[in-house]
Amino acid sequence: MPKKIVINGLSQENITAAIKEVREYKQWVLQKEEELRVRLAAVGATVASIQFSRAIYSGTNDVSVRVDNTGSVAVIYAEGEAVAFIEFGSGDRYGHGHPQAGELGMGPGTYPSDKGLWNNPKGWWYGHSQHTYGNPPAMAMYQAVQTMTEQITMIAREVFKA
Repeated sequence: MPKKIVINGLSQENITAAIKEVREYKQWVLQKEEELRVRLAAVGATVASIQFSRAIYSGTNDVSVRVDNTGSVAVIYAEGEAVAFIEFGSGDRYGHGHPQAGELGMGPGTYPSDKGLWNNPKGWWYGHSQHTYGNPPAMAMYQAVQTMTEQITMIAREVFKA
């Protein structure tokens, strides 16, 4: 909300009152900025958590999502050994479709230890006799960003309303 500060004359008392108003408004803006950051991060973390938990994945889904809200930045982390496999997908049969895979150097055949197994038409074996053809990309973090982008204006209006 824009704030208009009116000074009724240039007396010391009026200028001091105006300075106080400016400082109070600055605190209000900082509080609202933090509230917006926290709410957006919560939306993103929720979407990412849900998408990771719903993912189709043959291995162990060890992904956890957390928010680090320190300073003036909130960062959403997805942690676990399966994050990249679940986010971007794997295998030639299912591992395509993430819109940012190429620009981030991900996608079928990019995992260093695949040694060509990713495109085997018979799938491949891993772990203790477990077979897979790969998995589709869950796009959990991608969907989190899309949702935050869609909702930022609405949330900002709610936060900054008088």
